[in-house]
Amino acid sequence: MDNEFLTENDFDVQVRQEILSLLDGSDEKTAVALATRMATDQITQYIGGKYDCKTIFAQTGEDRDHFIVMITIDILLYHLWSKRAPRKIPEYRSTRYQDALDWLKAVGSGELQSALPQLPPDEYQGRIIIKSKYEANNNKY
Repeated sequence: MDNEFLTENDFDVQVRQEILSLLDGSDEKTAVALATRMATDQITQYIGGKYDCKTIFAQTGEDRDHFIVMITIDILLYHLWSKRAPRKIPEYRSTRYQDALDWLKAVGSGELQSALPQLPPDEYQGRIIIKSKYEANNNKY
């Protein structure tokens, strides 16, 4: 695999090698490599404004955040299933994909905290949310 963030052994926990080979269909694992890039880009889109994704995905071995490894694999397997058999995606794959997206949304919005490395303050792209306890009433004067 050309991506150093994920290794062949990382997949053993979530998918059997024969299923992975069936989903990829190539000896070079090109579809897995492409799906890995798509998954890491998708994760970056959700949390990249607050967390240092370059550092997160540059880590290797035991230095990696194993939860990020898990959800990266969940996302990429969902994308592989979507390509191969979009109407026959196993329910647990869809559930795990949705759980990963829900966690990413919560962490990206600041609703949940994470131990991931944060961006330096000058690069942080936070949001300002203005709320009121009063409901908008759209009065016209």
